[in-house]
Amino acid sequence: MEPGLRLTERYRLVERLDDGGTMEVWRAWDELLGRPVAVKVPAPAGAGPQRRFRQGVNRAAALSHAALETVFDSDQTRDASGRLVSFVVTEFLAGETLAVRLRRGPLAASEAAAVCGRIAGALEAAHTAGVTHGDLTPDRVVLAYGDAGVDVKVVDTGIGGVLRAPAGGGTEAADVRALGAVISACVAPGASEELSAVAARCTGPDAPSAAEVAALLVRDEGPPNAVLTALGTGPPGHRAGALPPPPPPPATARRGHARLAALALVAAIPVTAAAAVLLSAPRSPAAVPAPARTSAAPAPRTPPPTASRVTDALGRLRPIVSRGYAAGEIRSDVAIDLDNVITNLENDLTADRDVDVGGRIAELHDKIATRRRERGLSPGLADELNRVLATVRA
Repeated sequence: MEPGLRLTERYRLVERLDDGGTMEVWRAWDELLGRPVAVKVPAPAGAGPQRRFRQGVNRAAALSHAALETVFDSDQTRDASGRLVSFVVTEFLAGETLAVRLRRGPLAASEAAAVCGRIAGALEAAHTAGVTHGDLTPDRVVLAYGDAGVDVKVVDTGIGGVLRAPAGGGTEAADVRALGAVISACVAPGASEELSAVAARCTGPDAPSAAEVAALLVRDEGPPNAVLTALGTGPPGHRAGALPPPPPPPATARRGHARLAALALVAAIPVTAAAAVLLSAPRSPAAVPAPARTSAAPAPRTPPPTASRVTDALGRLRPIVSRGYAAGEIRSDVAIDLDNVITNLENDLTADRDVDVGGRIAELHDKIATRRRERGLSPGLADELNRVLATVRA
């Protein structure tokens, strides 16, 4: 595989990322939907591992949980030697792995409980559907930093294990033991007797289920990211609300963008993912001819909003949609629709194209109103989205 290659005439490879040894992972651009995605290709192997990989992808695609990586698509292509190989397309997660974060030091006990509680919840959802992870380590957990705090995502569920284990996939008990090891890795020795006890139970002979571990670690019923908003574990130079930029269209792609740790828009939407926001420099207001002189003084004209103000507002819409989906206040198809509208406007702004910002924001207002009438999203969520959009016109 090499940069610029197009898979199925749709996914253009942009940059190869860390692969963990058994898969090539690429940041790619979905030319059909105009959004960043991740493309994962297993290392060359025989027909058996390829078949197990496809079976794992099918199982992973059926999962739906806020802390599980979303699978979009899968297909086959030919490698440089002409062999037919499978690949999977997932959401693009802009952030860093938990393993990278832990190299800078352990988490506080409350932070570790919050992160590991999300991991346990993801395993619970997978196990309920009959799917095991098979290769859970801090390298398989992504911390995506955004306006709403830190979004925890477990990647390669049902996929990585079949490539690394001859029998393919592992067991639920093995997943729980691996979760115990992750909990232990997150906190300094002696920092929390409670977390140490949970980790010991996970690795002991009478281990709890993932659901029981989640119940022990999750203490509130607030929004998914509420306990993580003050995590403060972002990479050096990270500031609250600043996301790494999304990959540009392939013709202008640049290296050096935030690397993939396996996001994007809706962390939990079964069929979409989030693109990160590029805060572009303010653009000068368009020149407008002066109005004809009349006896009455002309009303003052409100200058058009700057691109930075618009992209900031669009970025604040994403966690609202994500939280609404997790709470059941928005249908997945509606979330996808809004995501596409937001992403397309962001792409136009970051490419410095001439954009009728006022018209596009009005269209987004209309779409929200229509979806509200169709009961595709709750009135409260619609009002919250409209309040953010109103700041663009203020």
